[in-house]
Amino acid sequence: MHAAPECLAEIATPAVSTDAAIVVLQSLITRMEMMADGPYRVEHDQSKNLATYHDLLQRYIAHDQEIERRQTEIASFKFPLTLTEVKQVDSKASPAVQLADIISGSALDAGNTLAGFRRGGLDPEDLILLYAEGQLIHLVPDIDFEAQRRFRQGTQAAEVIDYFAERFATRRQG
Repeated sequence: MHAAPECLAEIATPAVSTDAAIVVLQSLITRMEMMADGPYRVEHDQSKNLATYHDLLQRYIAHDQEIERRQTEIASFKFPLTLTEVKQVDSKASPAVQLADIISGSALDAGNTLAGFRRGGLDPEDLILLYAEGQLIHLVPDIDFEAQRRFRQGTQAAEVIDYFAERFATRRQG
């Protein structure tokens, strides 16, 4: 074990997940909060990942303490949310969810093409032109540590982690 044996030990603990979905979900909520003009609700398909986080999302919505924390130079988190409801629906019964599935599938296809994992399909450059600046959320690893340090300079990222851990962490049994 190298730099952080306690981290590796924690990951090896039963019931601890390294699932990155919560990070993506928080990024999506942050972006929707920035774009929303007022209260809004979200309908999503009946995926296992979103079902896993349904209770946590309900706790986010119910959290009424006023707080805002800056995570990076372009991202912050603010409570209470203007998100009022998250609802799982059968995508076969919801044209909006079907359309969202098609759009997100197309964006994933274009990303895989750009990354060289796939050939053919949609032209990524044409697809990117359909989005406004800042509409695409991407989580691309960056090993330029100095650039990352500047990107996070003066932020409250550690406070954000502590805030979420204190209020929303799932408590382990046993």
